[in-house]
Amino acid sequence: MNAATPSTIGRPTNWRDVFSSGPIAPLPALALVGAVVAWVGALVGAIVVLLPGAPLARPELVFAAAAGAAVLGAALALARARAGQAGLHAAMFVGTLLGTLGVLGWGSEHAFGPLGYAWVVVAAFVFFPAWQSLLHVASVAVVYALAMVFDRGSVAWNAWFATVTALAGAGAIVTLARVRATALLQQLEEAAGRDPLTGLANRRSLQDAFDIELERARRTGRPLAVLLVDIDRFKRVNDRCGHQCGDEVLRTLARVLQASKRGFDLAARHGGEEFVLLAPDCDEHGAYMLAERLRTAVERAFADHQAGPVTVSIGAAVHPVHGQTFEALLNAADEAMYAAKKLGRNRTVISSAEIERAAELDVTAGGRVELAALVDLAEAVDMATIGNTSHCQRVARFAELAARETGLPAHRVEQVRLAALLHDVGTIAIPDEIERKKGPLTYEEWEFVRAHPVVGARMLEVTEHRELGRWVRAHHEHLDGSGYPDGLSGADVPLEARIIAVAEAYEAMTSDRPYRPRLTHREAVAELRSAAGQRFDTEVVEALVRALG
Repeated sequence: MNAATPSTIGRPTNWRDVFSSGPIAPLPALALVGAVVAWVGALVGAIVVLLPGAPLARPELVFAAAAGAAVLGAALALARARAGQAGLHAAMFVGTLLGTLGVLGWGSEHAFGPLGYAWVVVAAFVFFPAWQSLLHVASVAVVYALAMVFDRGSVAWNAWFATVTALAGAGAIVTLARVRATALLQQLEEAAGRDPLTGLANRRSLQDAFDIELERARRTGRPLAVLLVDIDRFKRVNDRCGHQCGDEVLRTLARVLQASKRGFDLAARHGGEEFVLLAPDCDEHGAYMLAERLRTAVERAFADHQAGPVTVSIGAAVHPVHGQTFEALLNAADEAMYAAKKLGRNRTVISSAEIERAAELDVTAGGRVELAALVDLAEAVDMATIGNTSHCQRVARFAELAARETGLPAHRVEQVRLAALLHDVGTIAIPDEIERKKGPLTYEEWEFVRAHPVVGARMLEVTEHRELGRWVRAHHEHLDGSGYPDGLSGADVPLEARIIAVAEAYEAMTSDRPYRPRLTHREAVAELRSAAGQRFDTEVVEALVRALG
């Protein structure tokens, strides 16, 4: 359901609606309704025959028409389970013939004679598209003319024209009323599945859509992503500028969601300040890209908003990796979103095996507890990528040696060691498929990798060791300005970050990699010295060389 679907209330009925509308109900139900109509017609015919003083030319024909209608009704009722459109059309034509018996029973010159046709025509216009119903009007016109010829020897064209025109007009009115009622019912159904404040799908529509998309994903083997979007500190918005302003924030966010999603994604309000984006055919990489596009769009939309800066935290989960049901995926996305909140808000986290560790961060419990949890998380990242925790531990050891050798005070050396231990914690934001990819990365995939220092720095911002985040952010910067993410150069790159960069490079060169064997100490030192002054700080390189002996 799309919240932007135009309302059908108050707009003119399109002629295509009139001529393309199908049956209003399943055919067995229509057959039963037709049976009831036939029985009512039979009852009316019988009453007309039995009433005294009825000006009937041939009462037996009217009675025969009534009996035939009763039999037709019984046939429709008994065969309703097997009823098809052709069968219903045949029943309509039989009804036309029975109406003709009524015409002959009254006498073709009598004004009441053609009333039997009205039952057939009205039922046809209720049951079928207008173009099919007009065929029944045409058959009535032909049969009525033949009845006049049989009864009187000629056609009374004025009576014939008035009768056929009246029947066609009644059918047109019925069709327009039917189309109008269908449009109103559709509008009511859409309103029942839509959040009244934002116009997005509500939880019921979200569940219905998910069931459909999950079945499609299982059948095709394609992924299905669920993004849980939560407004950061929304209570402060309400407290600061009132609930009306808060409602406007929700509506604005809904518009941003609609504008940022793909055309076939479904945006829904899940409750309060929580929104859900259902994204078919979207893997972890695509979910992260979509979530980040949404997150940055929200930042821009609220940059100058009366409510002040408003941001969102987003958790994402993907079927079948993170769950097989809507509840499982929503819970996984909720854990990821909770971790995003705890890691500083205004960020995206993809559900993973390490999310529970990240969610254990308690920003109210003090920096030491937070830092310990981040160290656990960094080690978990190493376990997930290389099967052990040696990388971050070795980088921390080399960084500690280089820091001591450069003459930093003891407390600063310990800070450098901690920062080196956590230097790659931001890689938790890199989708697993990129981590496991053996071939070259695309530009978009490389952008994920380049973002990990920023993510790690944000995670450290929620601790008492905010300065460590500055070093983690800069540990891929180069002295010549060719590094990332900020392109710093020279003295703008913190000394501590330069130490971590050299330590990480030495650890990488002296460790086995899938694409090359490890280098010897002598070979690694030669590589470091060849890049000194451009990529690495020469003094730091020489300090590590001295420390390693």
